[in-house]
Amino acid sequence: MEYILNNSLLIGSILLLLSVVMSKSLSKFGLPILVLFLFIGMISGSEGIGGIDYENYELTHSLSLVAICLIIFTGGLLTKISDVKPVMTSGIVLSTLGILLTTGLVGIFCHYLFHIHLYESLLIGAILSSTDAAAVFTVLRDKNAQVPKNVKSLLELESGSNDPMAYLLVTVFLGLYQADIGNSESISVIYFLLNPLFGILGGYAFFKIFKLINDKVELDFEGLYPALALGFLFLTYSLVTSFHGNGFLAVYIFGLRIGNERIIHKHILTSFFDGISWLFQIGLFIMLGLLVFPSRLYEIAPSGAMLGIFCVLVARPAIVFICLMFSKFDYREKLLISWAGLKGATPIVFASLVATTVGTESLFIFDLVFFTVIISALVQGSTVKMLAKKLNLLIESVFDPDFPIDLEVIEKTKNGIREIKVEDTDFAVEKRVVDLGLPRGTVILFIKRNGGFIIPDGSTSFKTQDKILIVTSEKDDLENSIQHFKVDKTAPENPEVTAS
Repeated sequence: MEYILNNSLLIGSILLLLSVVMSKSLSKFGLPILVLFLFIGMISGSEGIGGIDYENYELTHSLSLVAICLIIFTGGLLTKISDVKPVMTSGIVLSTLGILLTTGLVGIFCHYLFHIHLYESLLIGAILSSTDAAAVFTVLRDKNAQVPKNVKSLLELESGSNDPMAYLLVTVFLGLYQADIGNSESISVIYFLLNPLFGILGGYAFFKIFKLINDKVELDFEGLYPALALGFLFLTYSLVTSFHGNGFLAVYIFGLRIGNERIIHKHILTSFFDGISWLFQIGLFIMLGLLVFPSRLYEIAPSGAMLGIFCVLVARPAIVFICLMFSKFDYREKLLISWAGLKGATPIVFASLVATTVGTESLFIFDLVFFTVIISALVQGSTVKMLAKKLNLLIESVFDPDFPIDLEVIEKTKNGIREIKVEDTDFAVEKRVVDLGLPRGTVILFIKRNGGFIIPDGSTSFKTQDKILIVTSEKDDLENSIQHFKVDKTAPENPEVTAS
């Protein structure tokens, strides 16, 4: 047993290190990193140079659920409602109506192209209906160049929130497909309506409980707070799912609320889940790659190529232009949004669910989905930035890190602390710290400018768009201190009276 464990750790660590090191080179070509992980899994499999014999769809699906939960939760955690609020309506339309229309359009195409039953073709459409958060994030989160903020916010909101709807449709059509081939499971209209409702309510309720415990209970070690959140994360998914709610939606709402509420230890939680979700993504993609047999992909290549081209060139653009018909996005932005709808691990995970539930007769679906995902990742992933540049929608950006301080922890003390931004019309522009006449007990900890941190002294001048971390000895003094940045508090309130 120890020998098997040691060999497993050896192989796993080599694959992990190889993936991490090679990902830097791959990103230079604009390809999403998931392509690398999938190919490493493929060449490590039974038909590759690694020779690892692995074809356990049930274990893969079980472990995939854990990874998908973490990825969806982290997507919600990193989504700022203030950023997505202007595109909230468009994002919800793409995440719901867009999924329904994609399922129908791709399903009808598969029905006539492959001459398969309508329920089976709609099941394929549902599996391929969602964009993948991990794939989209790896392409869009470039420190050197960015697409416009409204486009980026919409794509991240869509990719982070459309998995629950896609999973619901996969469940529905899988039940209908099983009933058609002789297995028994029916999906009621009530289930279709209550499933997302329970997910929303469950995610919000568990967030409230978590926030109460996280803010009130003082644990002995800071490292236990991520463990507390991790426990609540899987408790949320499992309990909501047990009551026939949408566990993925509950997890997304849970992460979204944590990321947008003022809770203590948020900085620790963000760092922990960002790292662990990357680890699980790597493991998930490699494991999914191990399930693939290149010989079967070769057989499915003509059908997979036609389906992949249809999804990329027809289905996705048509759905985006329909769903965003009344939005404020212009033609160039809609075209970029269409091209940036990458497929990733989620459709493959859904396909493994079908393989686990139905059996070997569904391997056609798994291979077809995998081939389509590869086409989407290679074709769209490698050209999305090129297209953005051609459309004049790629802009240079400056990496703007957060202050390395947990503001919520300090706010539990008597001190006041706030992050403020210097605007063009503020009194502080081009003024020194000593010129502001700040009240006693007020300290400027950091100035964040052009992606870097400045520790100021009395002679430091402020620039437009500076972000400032200000602390006061008493909470009640905070607002008064902030006003010294806005107006000249050192001048007499009534100059005419003073002069006389």
